[in-house]
Amino acid sequence: MKTTDPGRFRDTVYVIGAGFSAGLGYPLMKSLLIGVWNRLQEDSRAQLRKIIRFHHPAFTVKRKTTFPDIEQLLTEVSVNLELFDASRPVEGTFTRKQLEAARQELLSSIARWFHDLYEEACGARWLSDIVQRLRAERAAIISFNWDLVLDQLLFESDLDSASYGLSKDLAPGPVLRKPHGSLNWYDSTQVQKVAADKRVEIFPHNNDAERIEAFLHPREIKSKVGRHYTPLIIPPTYLKNFDRPVFRRLWNRCTDVLSTPKRLVFLGYSLPTADLHAQFIFRCGFHNQVEGRLRNDGSRYPATGPAKVIVVNPDQEAACRIEAVAGPGIPVTWVPRRIQDWIESRG
Repeated sequence: MKTTDPGRFRDTVYVIGAGFSAGLGYPLMKSLLIGVWNRLQEDSRAQLRKIIRFHHPAFTVKRKTTFPDIEQLLTEVSVNLELFDASRPVEGTFTRKQLEAARQELLSSIARWFHDLYEEACGARWLSDIVQRLRAERAAIISFNWDLVLDQLLFESDLDSASYGLSKDLAPGPVLRKPHGSLNWYDSTQVQKVAADKRVEIFPHNNDAERIEAFLHPREIKSKVGRHYTPLIIPPTYLKNFDRPVFRRLWNRCTDVLSTPKRLVFLGYSLPTADLHAQFIFRCGFHNQVEGRLRNDGSRYPATGPAKVIVVNPDQEAACRIEAVAGPGIPVTWVPRRIQDWIESRG
C-alpha cells in the first residue's frame, strides 16, 4: 500500500559551512591546529608534539608551514589507534592511553575555544538579517558547523528536539540540522549533575548511553576535579563515524529535506573532496529531486523537480564541486561574494 505524498518538507533549504562561521570570527579548518596550539596546556602540547613529529618528522612549532592539517592529523591518530597492537610486539613508552588522552584534550580545547568566541560572534551586524530571513522562510538549515550562534539566535530558550529536527514531527518554524554534532550536545549520562532547568532532552532513546541532551544556553561542563568533557561532535577526520542512532536519524532527515526544496542555498560550504559522506547525501538529494523520494515499499513519491541551487562563496572551486555533485540536470548559480556582503545586498 502506497503512503501519502508528503510534498515538500521545506521550500527553502540553506546549507551552512565553515565560511559562514569564518565571517563571525571562527577559525577555518586549515588554521585550526595553529590557532588552538597555545591554548593547550604545556604537557598536552608536549604529548601532541611527539605525535605530530612521528607522523611529520619535519614538524617544528617555530614554522607554521610545518603544521599538518587537523583533519589529516586526527585521521593519522585514528589509524595509529586502529593498528596500535598490530604494529608492535609491546606497548612501549608511548601508550595507547596517552594517545587517546592527547586526542581528547585537543578536541576539548577546540570546544572551549569556540565557546570563548561565541559572544563576539553573536555581535556580527549581518546575523540578525539572516536570522529574520530564516524565520520568515520557515527554512530548513543544514549546518556542518559545531558553533551555537544560529541555535541561540533562532530558538533562544525555546530550544528543543524539534529545533534540531530530531522530534517525530517537523516543527512549523525553521529547523536546524547539525549532521556533525554540536557544542551543546552531550550524552545524557555526562550531564546528570547539571541543573535540570539548564538542559533539555533532544534525542530520546531506550538505551541511556544513547540519550542526548542539549544545554539551553552556551556553556561547557566545568568539573570541580579537573575532568574535561567533550561535546557530541564528529571530529574532522577522513574516517568519520556516524554509527550512533542520533546521527543516523540526522543524516536520514537531511536527505529528506535535500530531496524536495524549491531553492537550495549554500552559504560558505565548500563540499570538501574528503567528505565522502556529505557528497553521498547531497547526491541522494539531487537524485531524488529528479526521480522522487523512495517510499517504504520501494516505489517513489512524485518528483518535486530540480531545485534552484545558489552557491555563495568567493571560492570558485567550491562552486564547481557542488555543481559536479548536482549533475547536469540541476541549475547552479555561483555568487562569488562573502556571505555578509550577499546578505546585506539583498536587504
